[in-house]
Amino acid sequence: MKFNKLAVVVASTLALAACNNETVHREQPTLTVSTFEVKAPLKEQFRNFNGQVMAAELTPLAFRIAGEIDQVLVEAGDVVKKGQLLATIDGDTYRQDVVDAQSQYDLANKQLKRGKEMFASKMLSKSEFDQLTANFKLASANLASAKQALGYTELHAPFTGTVSTVDKKQFENTTPGETLLNLYQNDKVYVRIQVSDSILAAISPDMRSSSYRPNATFGGIEGSYPLTYLEHTSELHPQSRTYEFWMSMPQLETPVMPGTSVTVNVDMAKAGLSDVQGYQLPMTTLQAGSADNEFYVWKLEDGQAYKNLVEIEKISGQGALIAHGVEQGDQLINSNLRKLRDGMKLSGKEE
Repeated sequence: MKFNKLAVVVASTLALAACNNETVHREQPTLTVSTFEVKAPLKEQFRNFNGQVMAAELTPLAFRIAGEIDQVLVEAGDVVKKGQLLATIDGDTYRQDVVDAQSQYDLANKQLKRGKEMFASKMLSKSEFDQLTANFKLASANLASAKQALGYTELHAPFTGTVSTVDKKQFENTTPGETLLNLYQNDKVYVRIQVSDSILAAISPDMRSSSYRPNATFGGIEGSYPLTYLEHTSELHPQSRTYEFWMSMPQLETPVMPGTSVTVNVDMAKAGLSDVQGYQLPMTTLQAGSADNEFYVWKLEDGQAYKNLVEIEKISGQGALIAHGVEQGDQLINSNLRKLRDGMKLSGKEE
């Protein structure tokens, strides 16, 4: 009797254990992600370049002859007119040379006149008359040279402008070609900016004829002003390892002085500096691949995720500019990217 009861208990226990060992399979919930809709491609790409105002047509001025500086009549910052006297050197020696040359000229002139009369009356040979003629020509050339040298003792402004620097002082000696002062045109403003080699590589050959004019804003001056492209260097600057772009504009009523800081705002597409037109995406939509510079996005199509390779043109504070791999209207997943698998069913929620 006890054995039967024990059998019943064991059988009941085994039956209960068998029920507890049954595995309950529950359906996994669908992954919910946020999405980003790809907007229209960028058609304008603005970029700011910091630069500096440079002296327009900066010209070093120097005496053509050697001597001691007698006077310097201008200072840095002075505005001068074309033809204005700027400096002189001691001209005593050159004035004496003119006096001596004038005396030689007068003598040679008198001898030639007398020689003409004597030659006409056959009292002077042809060779003697030729010698008098040669002496007169030499004296005439020496006089002209002495007067020219005397004129070189004065330094005049070749154009209307502003004195940038004065490098010599009164009583100092100077040699031919040694810079005395620098003069620049004050009716123009020259702006210099520096750009990378990647931008230079994108320059259109017909850029010089382009009608586009970037805008400049100057430190301490209100408003923005259009600039005209002048030229750019073809070799890297040895220190900055960049290329220099030069632009200009007319001088303002309140003069913009050399050394003033400037910000140049450029629409890269209109300027012909970039042919790139792409789609701006947030960085959260990108997933790095296994190779260098390899990136993917996940597209949500018909409730499923699909991995797609993209080509990044540029990365900035606004996100990534995508040249290829996406189209306007695409729904891109920008959350839980590591959990995604090709063909996975999702529940998308637009962000």
